[in-house]
Amino acid sequence: MSEKPTSLDDLRRKIDEIDNSLHDLLMRRTELARQIALAKGSNAVIMRPGREARVLRRLVGRHQGPFPKPVISRIWREIISVFTRLQGPFAAAAFAPEGGSDLSLLARDHFGSLTPITSYGSEMGVLRAVSDGKANIGILPLPESDRGTPWWPKLARSGKASPKIIARLPFAALDGGRRHGPEAVVVSLAEPEESGDDQGYLIVELDEAVSRGALKTLLSDAGFEVRNTQAWVDAPDRPLHLVEVEGFLASDDARVAALVAETDQVSHAWAVGSFAVPLTAEDLANSPAPSTQAENGDASDADAASAGVS
Repeated sequence: MSEKPTSLDDLRRKIDEIDNSLHDLLMRRTELARQIALAKGSNAVIMRPGREARVLRRLVGRHQGPFPKPVISRIWREIISVFTRLQGPFAAAAFAPEGGSDLSLLARDHFGSLTPITSYGSEMGVLRAVSDGKANIGILPLPESDRGTPWWPKLARSGKASPKIIARLPFAALDGGRRHGPEAVVVSLAEPEESGDDQGYLIVELDEAVSRGALKTLLSDAGFEVRNTQAWVDAPDRPLHLVEVEGFLASDDARVAALVAETDQVSHAWAVGSFAVPLTAEDLANSPAPSTQAENGDASDADAASAGVS
């Protein structure tokens, strides 16, 4: 004797129960976040870009079924952003030139729908907003995509008021990691944080011009695995090179000081940030769910349950 088919009302009731459970967990998570903020004993917003990346990688890695992985990341980014704002005021500055790519949209996707975002028509405006404390983070175009005078030489200085690169966007692109849209980096006065799969940026000031190959050899000898370099003559006697390196690069990385102390051609060097490597198209591809079948074999009931329709 076949089992009685599950009714639509029963399926909808189960969905309501799941919604209530999700909501209860979210409220519990909020209370824990509030207790953490109290334990810190400060109204200062403490960003954890490395931990955030680890959380998203773990969730995307364990996910199964047809629900899109980029949306899983989007949901958790919204949750993370709310809890960040619960610690204290949190605002963003984004480069949005007239007629160009509006990076405030990338900022909105990553830092949540409630985060105040101010648009600036110049990269220098974004950097000033972060340096002056008007914004916790700034969203700037990838250094590789600069046209005209680049913004990255402004990072070639020391001090707590000097922004550093702490993230790269999008971390989990909604197009499944194919990255057809604009890309950006996030700068902040907060220190970058290691995530386990990172790349870093180094600015090197040389006493004289050298070829890209010679620079790569010099840096390799100093222990850096070079991914990319670009040059800019900031002044007639100040050739600067932005170097993207493999692995996390802390502000106090001993290799940076050794590079200046032990290499005649290098007059100054600055570790200017690191970022968690974004999820790839392969990371964001959905894995098939374990084989399941509606109890009564009725596809219409299963479809109604998965869609969550009323």
